Amino acid sequence: MTENMPVRPQRPTERWMAPQAPWDGVPPDAAWFGEEAEPEINIMEYVDLLWRQKWIIAAVVLVCILAGGAWAFTRTKMYRATTRIAFEQAPQIIKSQVYGGPSWWELQQYVKDQTQVLQTRRLAERVAEKLGLRGNPEFAQGGDPAAMLLGSLKVENVKDTNILELSLVGTDPDKVAEWLNVYVQEYIAINIEDNLNRTRKVYEVISEKLNPLRKQLEQSEQRLISFKENEESFLVGDQDKNVITEQVNTLTTEYAKAKAERIMLETKIAALRGLDASSLSQATLPDVLNDPTIQQLKQQLDGLEVDLADKLRTYKSGHPVIKELRSKIKSVKERIQKQIRTIVQGLQTDYRIKKGRETSLYKALQQLRDQSINLSKQNLEYEKIQHEYEQNKAFYEQMLRRSKETDISSSAALNNVRVIDPAEPPKGPYRPNPQRTLALSLMLGLFLGVGLVLGLDYIDQTIRTPEDAERYLGIEALAAVPKFTDETTHVAREVFQSLRTAVMMAAREEGPQVLMVTSAAPEEGKTTTAFNLAKALAAGGSKVLVIDADLRKPRFHKMLGSKNVRGLTSVVLGERQIPEVIHTVADLPNLDVITSGPLPPNPPEVFGKASFKRMLDDARGQYDWVVIDTPPVTSVTDPVICSRLADMVLLVVRYGTVKRNVISNALRQLARAGARVPGLVLNSVDMERGTYYYNYYYTYFHYGYGEEAEGAQRKKKRRRKKKAEA
Repeated sequence: MTENMPVRPQRPTERWMAPQAPWDGVPPDAAWFGEEAEPEINIMEYVDLLWRQKWIIAAVVLVCILAGGAWAFTRTKMYRATTRIAFEQAPQIIKSQVYGGPSWWELQQYVKDQTQVLQTRRLAERVAEKLGLRGNPEFAQGGDPAAMLLGSLKVENVKDTNILELSLVGTDPDKVAEWLNVYVQEYIAINIEDNLNRTRKVYEVISEKLNPLRKQLEQSEQRLISFKENEESFLVGDQDKNVITEQVNTLTTEYAKAKAERIMLETKIAALRGLDASSLSQATLPDVLNDPTIQQLKQQLDGLEVDLADKLRTYKSGHPVIKELRSKIKSVKERIQKQIRTIVQGLQTDYRIKKGRETSLYKALQQLRDQSINLSKQNLEYEKIQHEYEQNKAFYEQMLRRSKETDISSSAALNNVRVIDPAEPPKGPYRPNPQRTLALSLMLGLFLGVGLVLGLDYIDQTIRTPEDAERYLGIEALAAVPKFTDETTHVAREVFQSLRTAVMMAAREEGPQVLMVTSAAPEEGKTTTAFNLAKALAAGGSKVLVIDADLRKPRFHKMLGSKNVRGLTSVVLGERQIPEVIHTVADLPNLDVITSGPLPPNPPEVFGKASFKRMLDDARGQYDWVVIDTPPVTSVTDPVICSRLADMVLLVVRYGTVKRNVISNALRQLARAGARVPGLVLNSVDMERGTYYYNYYYTYFHYGYGEEAEGAQRKKKRRRKKKAEA
């Protein structure tokens, strides 16, 4: 039986004993419980989820199909007529040549423009007037036939062609075809009228512009002639243009050179004015460094300063020798300063010469620039008059040519629209389409149903399968206990035997073991789990002691039907010994129970006492297993304190009840206390709702694994036989 458990209790326990395991007494990394780990996507899990919730999906699909069917079969039938028109460009006479029409791209843009023209209100009103739709019953409610026509009309361009497809929707198949054909005819009529009006207006505009253009051309020609008559200024300016330009370039170069020299002298003078003998060693000016007098004085100054530094090691500051050296140093510095001023005066003289030359060059350059500007103005004026004359002449000739071309083109064909397929009465309704509506309703229902199931599953933050425990909590589920009913009693017994095997394999070493059973929140079935596990251990031949350490809401005395006058607290306080508080269980001689005893005012102090530890040590010497039932971890601190003395901690989690973050918080508290949690027990599993467990338990009963299953099958057969005889 244990080999077939769906929770895989026989997985090797080394996983929980490795140094990196989260429950081996080492506080886990914050990433284990700070955030839930990203689950790996398992397609079969989602398929199983959708199959388990197939009735929800089916209900949503059914509602969508019913709604879609009701909508499809109650709507008014609408018919759609369709026609196609093509655009062609008529030949035009341009520049004495035959122009074959616009390019493909230009024609495509023209077709897009006509798509908008076909949907204008002007055309719709003309069609409504032509058909007499003002008093038509179909438009009585809307009151605006033009708007109704535009709302029922659809214009689409056939891809990569100059063809438009027009469709009109209505309730009468014969009328809708007639209206669409009239609509196209009126569009062609408007197109011809617009072309005629446009040609007529162009011709009129050109004719009106010719006489003013002729006069304007004559005036510009006269101005050009008058300007050329002033030959003296025009010719002189033309002759001197290149000479002045060359002189300006030469003077500009000389002026820039003189200005640079003057700026360089200014910089040198400014640097020398702030220079003294002390900063002479930092100077980089060649005028100073290359001066022989300054070089000689600097050598003397360096020698005196070295001599002064040497004498200061022997004599004090006020000694005559020191004073004499300092006097000489001062004299040399003054001579250096005087020589620097001499250099500055020479540079200043050179600066005045350079500045004077710069000024004279600037004045000469300004004169030449003025002459160049005057000459340029003269040339610009001439070019302006000449350009105006040429422009007026070209425009006049162009308008005259267009006038002749327009006169010729007005006689050509003005209609470039051709009807390819006239509209015919449709044979069947366009909408509603029941088949398409039902298919879309089915797809929508499936989409909404699957989305609803996945959304509910995403909202559910509880633990429902062993895979959920490993994926979200990083801990193994040792067993999955079904909800206790008459049909699951035998299965539950086998599950606890499997849990007993898993707990025994999880033990680190042989010998007596202290196993603490707790839960994350109240009402998860920890007490029942602890008692049934103890019975399974005792049935396997081990001597087991169960201690009711839930000093908040003890239950074992009620389960045994005894009074809770003595128990755990009596032993811890030294009032009783272990043999005096033990309760035996009928039919299980290897199982003893210690109830909680009188409830203390401060339960955590009980587990912190040394007497409690001695009690457990004594129990280890008398029993193979000591099972301790404690309160929920997240409610009180009792189980966290008690877990330090236990060899293992078994966490009970109720199926689909407690959220994962609460369980994670409980595991985190136990880890901080150094407790070792080999796994958890998934309790009160609903086999009817969980296909995961139903498949296993169905196999268990159907194929008759275990003696209990065989007995249950025999009882069912006898009941069916009696029922058949009755």
